[in-house]
Formats: sequence, structure tokens, C-alpha cells
Amino acid sequence: MVTQRAIDEQLNAIGCNYHWWGRAEIRELAKILLPEETIAQCVNGHYEGGFAMLCVTDHRILLIDRKPMFLTLEDIRFDMISEIDFSSRLMDSTLHVITPTHKLSFTAWNQTRLRRLVDYTQQRVMEIRQHFMLQQLQAAQGYAQSTNAPLVGGLAAQANTNATSPFNLPMNPYTKMPLLMRRRYPKFYQ
Repeated sequence: MVTQRAIDEQLNAIGCNYHWWGRAEIRELAKILLPEETIAQCVNGHYEGGFAMLCVTDHRILLIDRKPMFLTLEDIRFDMISEIDFSSRLMDSTLHVITPTHKLSFTAWNQTRLRRLVDYTQQRVMEIRQHFMLQQLQAAQGYAQSTNAPLVGGLAAQANTNATSPFNLPMNPYTKMPLLMRRRYPKFYQ
């Protein structure tokens, strides 16, 4: 568990000085952060359930909504994110974080802080995906060298289904899911 003092120091370092609004969420943040986790950005706003705090760390995105006798926590890992949408208007900005199983819509009045949160999140998602792709490429090259077979588009290795094949590696279930689409036709077509 992280101390409240450490949380306050991290928030002051990134310029988030919440003394009244969001104080309950900051106290809750101290209970759920891991000791090696650092806060990158934090912003107050609202979502479907009301007022909340959106916090991005170097490991995940956290939505914290603390009300008297109610607590809502949403933990979204970077490797689960399939799409991030950001829109800015005159008075506020909206962030949509889309995973294969969930969609989070968060609106904040501090547009610059929400934009920095989006930029950091996009950077972390790309770093994780590039790391995963690099691991797959290295495994595929190692497999091609061990079998002396040329790796042409993965077709040569795909024919062999032994346990050392790079195509038997555990895939990320969140980014490799099929796209589900639903079409709605007007009533006169039915």
C-alpha cells in the first residue's frame, strides 16, 4: 500500500493540486496503487455514474468514483485497450476508452490535462504493442533459423505445428479478438 504522502507528492509533481474536489478519490487512490506504480496524469470530471477521477499510471488507467457509502473502481490495463477516442469542445473534452468488452466515456473540463492523459495513454499502448510484436518477430526468426526454413510471410512455419512454432505463442486475447459487427436494417427491409 502506498502512503497518502507519496500520493500527494506524485500529484504535486505533475501539477494536480486537488485540495477539495476529488479528495475522497485521492484517499482511495492510495489504497489501490501498487508500491512500484507511479502516477503519470490525473484529471477530475464525470462519466455515466457521476463525478469521478481518471488517473493514468505507468501500468493502467484507473477510474475512481467515491461517494458516501458507494465506491466504483474501473481498472483498464493498457494491453486491453483497442481504441482511444478524444474530442474537444468549447467548454469540455471527452475521452472514450474502448476495450473488447467495455466502453468508458469520460468528460473533463480541464481540456489540456485530459489531452496530456490521452497522449500518455496512446504512447504506453504503442510501447506495449511494439514490445509484443518485437517478441513475436524474434521468436519467428529464431524458429526459422532452427529449422533452416525460410520464413516467407509465415507460411513456411505455419505448416509445422510443433510446440516451438512461433504461431503457438500465447496471443494477447484483447487485441487479437475478431471484430463483432451488428447491422440494423430499417423496418421496411424486414
